[in-house]
Amino acid sequence: MQGPPSASTGRSVTSGGSLAVLGDAGGAVLARAFGLVARLRGTRALHSVGFCGTGALTIEPGPRSGVVLLDDPGPHRCLVRWSRATGLHDAADIEGLAVRLQGPAAGDVLVASTGTGVLTRHVLTLRGRRDHGPLTTLLPLSTARGPLLLRLDPVTDTVDPPSAYRLLVSAPGRPWHERGRLDITWTDLDCSRRHDPVGRPPAGTWTHPMWARLREPSYAASHRVRAAPDEPRHA
Repeated sequence: MQGPPSASTGRSVTSGGSLAVLGDAGGAVLARAFGLVARLRGTRALHSVGFCGTGALTIEPGPRSGVVLLDDPGPHRCLVRWSRATGLHDAADIEGLAVRLQGPAAGDVLVASTGTGVLTRHVLTLRGRRDHGPLTTLLPLSTARGPLLLRLDPVTDTVDPPSAYRLLVSAPGRPWHERGRLDITWTDLDCSRRHDPVGRPPAGTWTHPMWARLREPSYAASHRVRAAPDEPRHA
């Protein structure tokens, strides 16, 4: 449905409609790029090689939020996968962690290496092969109480990949607050599991339509090629 005509231009384009157009356009560009890379590599476009494991996330509950993960102390069982975006062993790369929550909080969360400041928490950051640091959701999740950002900080960076992370939460532009801890038991093998943070967010959260329009086509394009994980090696 179109909005009322603009007083200055006479065109009936709402701000929401404009955002939808931008999201669709950006999503189409990303989808073509990710689809091409996936076909060339013969596997998913990014994060094609990694390590898989199991984890447990314990929470210190705060004010009720409607987000099951933050309202229930757990432990929340989960499946985890750590990887680097391009998979190049010696080059600086983007670090990523995929978490599939199980049980009442069920849903997928993807976090990647970023800064932690008001602006830099939304900017991807390159790290060396054995460098580990803060990982955030980059874009906020929507909740009944407003937008929510999640952050995981390695408890120690001497293990590759890290086996424990602190969980912090924030709203965009607001300070971070520590709320829990993720402990992981890694295997030496990868897995072909697909994660869908857009269509399967944690219980009590959802993806803003703008971010969904931007991200969903690229995930779909990347995943049209069957994942073929190689056995990773500590390098």
